[in-house]
Amino acid sequence: MKGMNVKKILQCVLAPAGAAMLLSCALPGAAAAAVIATLGSGTAVKTVTNAAHFELNTAMASGYVEDGLLFSYTGSSSNNGCGYAGVDCYDAPSDLSPAFSGNYMASSGNNAYISIRLASGLDFYKVEFAADSSYLNLNGYWKTFNNGVQTAAGNFSQPHGAVLGLADAAGFDEVRYYAFSTANKQSGFSGSAIDEVRVGVPEPASGLLMAAGLWGLAAVRRRRTAGGN
Repeated sequence: MKGMNVKKILQCVLAPAGAAMLLSCALPGAAAAAVIATLGSGTAVKTVTNAAHFELNTAMASGYVEDGLLFSYTGSSSNNGCGYAGVDCYDAPSDLSPAFSGNYMASSGNNAYISIRLASGLDFYKVEFAADSSYLNLNGYWKTFNNGVQTAAGNFSQPHGAVLGLADAAGFDEVRYYAFSTANKQSGFSGSAIDEVRVGVPEPASGLLMAAGLWGLAAVRRRRTAGGN
């Protein structure tokens, strides 16, 4: 995997996790919970509650809803006359990420992005999607929001497509995805494309296991203290 770059104003911790890389990001002054970003694993969402493949909407109008997910975009409404679906576009899915299949959603323009929300307006906690761009190399940029307030953001770069996963125990109600011409950009002309979107819920077992582990450590410490007396 190539290097991953992160916006400098973020407070981030990077650590390996098998084939993926984990990135914990939070805006300075934000709540303790942080967004965990994974790149390349495709397993960020284990329990899927909503999924979108864009196969049924060849027009790809902004405001498209599939399986309870609401997608909108900013930018060009013509995309060079090919619409916003892979089957009608000069960019075949095979030219993009290997995770793309059939129709996909795309946008282009100055600071153009694709927005992912729940149609209900409720928070969600995990999302992953195949990400690519109209440029030869992928230089992605993402933002998460909750109640209109940006909670985190980050850059990543790959030679050819990626699967991006984002998770936040505090939840978010919107994810925006951009794709720029060069790495580490947060503005400029953007040509973003996504496919195979999956949204999920937190894994309750993880929290229970962590709590059990902390309780066990406390018990051992108490026994050691008692033995020392």
